[in-house]
Amino acid sequence: MDEEEAKEYEKELQRKFGRRQLGTNADRYAEPEPELDSEGEPIVEPEVDLSAFLEKQRISDPQPSSAPPPADDDDDIDTSIAPALGRGPVPNIMKGKIQQVEWDSSLEELSREKAAADATRELKSRFKTQSAKPSFRAPVRPVKEKGEKHYVEAPALPTDEPAKPKSEKEGMEDFLDDLLE
Repeated sequence: MDEEEAKEYEKELQRKFGRRQLGTNADRYAEPEPELDSEGEPIVEPEVDLSAFLEKQRISDPQPSSAPPPADDDDDIDTSIAPALGRGPVPNIMKGKIQQVEWDSSLEELSREKAAADATRELKSRFKTQSAKPSFRAPVRPVKEKGEKHYVEAPALPTDEPAKPKSEKEGMEDFLDDLLE
């Protein structure tokens, strides 16, 4: 590369990667000068006459557009779900009709399953609220009188000797007791 090409290359790089000259946003809002005709008057586009078009529309559309649409046949519309959607009055479909349900073993089984599911749901919600709250509480210390010494007894340390094994039921009871405290 000779010096002239190097200078051209340098100018190109400077133009590409150099600092931009920032101006104002005034050019965004500048309105172009209107084009002038031979007499010096601005050239204005002629207005389009839409009256003929609108007249054709009126002729082809016999109904005025502000009239309500014609009533549709409502036989194909199911209005029984309208109360569930919060639309319209609640129809008294079951009014005057008494139905008696026979209580049998299948309904008894369903009732037991529902009770078991409710109990499980309640237990799970209790566990969730228990885990959200810490199960420990700060020790409350009584106010000591002046000159009185007060000692708090520390909890027992776990021992190295193995404790007597608890049955599975006792272990579960202890777990639930600790959980509910």
